Amino acid sequence: MNIFYYDIAIPIPVRETFTYKSKEILKSGSRVAVKFRNKDIVGYVVQQLNDMPDFSTTEVSEILDSEPIFKPSDMQIILWLADYYHHPLGEVFDTFCPPALRKITKTDSLLSVEEPIYSILEKDKQFELNKEQESCIKEIKSLRGFDPCLLYGVTGSGKTEIYLQTAGFYLSKGSSILILVPEISLTPQLQERFINRFGANIGIYHSRQTPKQRYNVWQKARNGEIKIVIGTRSAILSPLTNLGLIIIDEEHDQSYKQHEGFRFSARDVGIKRAQIEKIPIILGTATPSLQTLKLVEDKKYKQVNLLKRANGSKPPGFITLDINDSKLESGIAKESLDAIKNTLNRNKQALVFINRRGFSPLYECNNCRWVAECKSCDARLVFHHGLDRLICHRCESAYGLPTRCPECSSSNLSLQGSGTERIELFLEKYFKDTDIIRLDHDTTKKKGSLDEIIEKVHESNSAILVGTQMLAKGHDFPKVELGVILNCDAGITSPDINSLEKISQLLIQVSGRVGRRDSNGKVLIQTRYPEDKNLKELKSGDYLHFALKNLKQKKELHHPPYSAVCLLRASSPLADHNIKFLSKVANTLNIESEISAIGPIPSIISKTRGNLRHHLIIQTGSKTLLNKYVKDVIDSILSWDETKKVRWFFDIDPIDYS
Repeated sequence: MNIFYYDIAIPIPVRETFTYKSKEILKSGSRVAVKFRNKDIVGYVVQQLNDMPDFSTTEVSEILDSEPIFKPSDMQIILWLADYYHHPLGEVFDTFCPPALRKITKTDSLLSVEEPIYSILEKDKQFELNKEQESCIKEIKSLRGFDPCLLYGVTGSGKTEIYLQTAGFYLSKGSSILILVPEISLTPQLQERFINRFGANIGIYHSRQTPKQRYNVWQKARNGEIKIVIGTRSAILSPLTNLGLIIIDEEHDQSYKQHEGFRFSARDVGIKRAQIEKIPIILGTATPSLQTLKLVEDKKYKQVNLLKRANGSKPPGFITLDINDSKLESGIAKESLDAIKNTLNRNKQALVFINRRGFSPLYECNNCRWVAECKSCDARLVFHHGLDRLICHRCESAYGLPTRCPECSSSNLSLQGSGTERIELFLEKYFKDTDIIRLDHDTTKKKGSLDEIIEKVHESNSAILVGTQMLAKGHDFPKVELGVILNCDAGITSPDINSLEKISQLLIQVSGRVGRRDSNGKVLIQTRYPEDKNLKELKSGDYLHFALKNLKQKKELHHPPYSAVCLLRASSPLADHNIKFLSKVANTLNIESEISAIGPIPSIISKTRGNLRHHLIIQTGSKTLLNKYVKDVIDSILSWDETKKVRWFFDIDPIDYS
């Protein structure tokens, strides 16, 4: 009887694969049930071994898939991901496996189904393109093979119509289309547009769905029953048959980067998938990332432009409102309230943006200046009025509201600052007969709540929308005529090397929700720095000019994207353990002339869930060199005693240095 031996990846934080034997031939990319530390778990077949190992092996318990759930091109991507991000292979497999299949359960057999037919529905046939849109579509249709293309379009320029027209072109050739959006909140709007154009046979895939819902979409895509999938990060390896095009909407958005566990960028995975599948990829945005602009500059990406709004209206410019001498009510200046009132009187909507949820971000003693902080994290507690609790936004721990100061026993305690909840309650009292609609993480937790909020926005006339970044991203709110931006000064004064890119994108995206149906829109920016040179440059609303100037500065300073950077993050209950570990890594790396390691540095958020956090900034001239040195150092540190006392990981291409 023949015995075959295989490398199996196990979804645990261990970098090695494990060798198992089988009496049957296994296919790479399929799942098997194996015994591991006396437990039955799912493993992923990586490859067959040519020779019998010189150690005893355990036999595979059960074959779970009749056909691999990861095809050869997926395997290439997964192996690349583990190598590029220096992450355990088993956890990479698990990330892109539908949750229902992470358990020991067999997949349904592949079905032979009829090719789904997509045609433009009669009710959505009436669309007119302007010359810019026609030119864009012509260029996109001419793309062949792996051909990345930046679709730069100002807000309201009709990028979604470009997506629809391009999708129709590829569907007519029998190809499938994968569309990625950065936030779950953007899926209903895009889903509605695609259903109106092509019918209900559209797959939606994101983390708010049940495992069964996600599995059903995954299986239909795999069987060829659907040819359009719209989803967030986890949808990037959807097993669509005959994939012809990938669209990354709002390509600049930081939400494409996973911030916990396996820290990958779905945008970059999409680019790698397009390269391996030899297909075009469209990166659409009104505020391109500096990384993408550099690749256009290097002529590695094409660029097509939509420089005018589709209906001919002009994007709103910014008006800076100096609040140094203003009396603020719940963070809002009187001039802003007057502007909101005038907007409502015209039966239009106003948008109030603040990137801070909850009621108040600070609960302090007015006597001794004690501040309520999380016991497990280096973070101030945020008061949530609806819950009547102080909440840590790092670990979600909840605390009661003390009536006396724990330090000096004073009862003179107060809530300082404003979040979306406080602003909502204040506006409800100030504008008593007006709909106040809040859109943030807290109001969209319940199933169906997001759809209800969006529907209410469209049904209301003179309403006020209050929200965080969720409100600023890609939504089409045709009745919004005024935008008021609160508390943007934190972004202007941030020491983060990416702060200018982030704040400029945020301001332009917020302004993009305003005046989408006419030219009467305006955006007020409340600031204590009205003379800030960057704010002055952004007042025109010309993001591209500002971004290219920022890119030139990055080149002069040799900052990313003109160099390659990663962070080595370490955490443990004792700061000394982090410092000793990171110092040893720094000493190892700094021997080489082509690389520099700066640190150890305490993270800006220096404590989370009871662990202290430090990091090392590692920089070199190219990603190839960075990858080489990180591999070398991992080989070394796995045997160190210092490594055993800390939790550590590499954050490749970091967007957050905190």
